[in-house]
Amino acid sequence: MRFLLINYEYPPIGAGAANATRRISQCLVDQGHSVGVLTARFGALRDWADEEGIAIYRCPARRAAPERSNIIEMASFILGGMVSMPRVVARLRPEACIAFFSIPGGPVALLGNLFWRLPYVVSLRGGDVPGSENTLVWSHRLLTPLRRWIFRRSRAVVANSDGLKRLSERADPYDARVIPSGVDADYYTPGSARPADGSFRALFAGRFHPQKNLVILVEQFARAVAASPGRQLHLELVGDGPTRPAVEARVAELGLAEHVSLPGWLTRQETLAAYRRADCLVNPSSGEGLPNVVLEAMSCGVAVIASRVAGNDTLVRHGVNGLLFDWSRPGDLGDGLARLASDPALRRAMGERGREMAVSEYSWASVARRYAEIFTGKNT
Repeated sequence: MRFLLINYEYPPIGAGAANATRRISQCLVDQGHSVGVLTARFGALRDWADEEGIAIYRCPARRAAPERSNIIEMASFILGGMVSMPRVVARLRPEACIAFFSIPGGPVALLGNLFWRLPYVVSLRGGDVPGSENTLVWSHRLLTPLRRWIFRRSRAVVANSDGLKRLSERADPYDARVIPSGVDADYYTPGSARPADGSFRALFAGRFHPQKNLVILVEQFARAVAASPGRQLHLELVGDGPTRPAVEARVAELGLAEHVSLPGWLTRQETLAAYRRADCLVNPSSGEGLPNVVLEAMSCGVAVIASRVAGNDTLVRHGVNGLLFDWSRPGDLGDGLARLASDPALRRAMGERGREMAVSEYSWASVARRYAEIFTGKNT
């Protein structure tokens, strides 16, 4: 079958959904399908390219930064994608389409359906679902008619977690099915054992966005430091974004400069090294799809502390491979950090169980096969 995947982000730009698009594309090719990708231009990247047997077309679109995109830039991808669709369809002759994000990927897929009868599925990723991000409430309301039109004409609406499925079905009268994200468990592997020197390293990796609650994380890390006399605690905050100045200010106010590092964005290899030197990953987000950083950390054998929200609660089983905390009791985050800091055996056991779960339950080959089966009729 000939597939077209539509996503405004594709490596080397973007984050979790970009990587998911690449891995699904690679696995579809491995399974004997023909695959093309319609994505956005950036920097020196231009027009057509062939990468590992995947035909990639980068359409004109506005984008200032590789790791993030604003609403205006997403709108520019919709316009560029629509203008480019006749050329893409003529060259690739797709038989099925997977659109990532209801918006901005959905409108481009809808155009393909209206003009070329191209069947498509919508892959929900998190921020495109009403209720997942408080800062997008009005945008989601304004876009409701368009989003529902996209869902109505789709072959299926796919969520990457049970929690995201519930959010989507609460907002729109269309059933969603769950196909989780995957992880490259052959790449994200545990490193050498951490030294038993009483030190403890916590890691956050992602965009510095209000939804991620990083100021609160810093405050709760200070609580853990105060509760762990005689232990060396360190927090590494990987990434960047609009809340970085506030995070840096709070680190200074709490006197944590010696305990907290902010290296900015890291390469894929550098991020792997960060996972391997961490004792736990912290994901204090107030909303998620299925967080790739949690899956990657699990695959590296790292225990996880995460907020009890959709996505996190799919991956983290409290007391098994990590700890969940409720935002009604943010102090539980600090207490959880202190608990893991004081119990190396517990966090090691949680990391081992997380690795087992990542390998056995989340493979990209399975994810790609389940998307293909939506169109072949084999999916039950």
